[in-house]
Amino acid sequence: MRELAQASDLIQIAPGGDPPDRYRVLFRCHGLALAEGESTPHVTDRHICDIYLHRDYPQRPPHMIWRTPIFHPNILPPERGGAVCIGSWSPAETLADLVLRIGQMIQYHNYDLQDALNRQAAQWLDKHQGRFPLDDRSLAPGY
Repeated sequence: MRELAQASDLIQIAPGGDPPDRYRVLFRCHGLALAEGESTPHVTDRHICDIYLHRDYPQRPPHMIWRTPIFHPNILPPERGGAVCIGSWSPAETLADLVLRIGQMIQYHNYDLQDALNRQAAQWLDKHQGRFPLDDRSLAPGY
């Protein structure tokens, strides 16, 4: 995780615990958020996700909670519980790989309309797929 944070201008990682068993990850890439009462999402570049390593990690994926507004079919905003659906998981996937995968979700390089947590975002995205991905910048060049 330290190497990933050093390689990226778009990802900041703050570990917690000794040894670390939780991480706050700040992404500075382009994603979408939907303000209350609005029908059209807007671009935002500040996204925070907390990652918690439980006793069954890595056999099961870590627990993740989204902390900032987001409009994504596979991520719920904080007011709806902040759940993150990453799809398939392998115990061989590193935390750094997972963080990159989540960043690619934010950028709309990676999403699944068939396994949506947020049906409103999935329906909107289905009608606007030509606009994506939102951000073509590499999350960690050379990593």
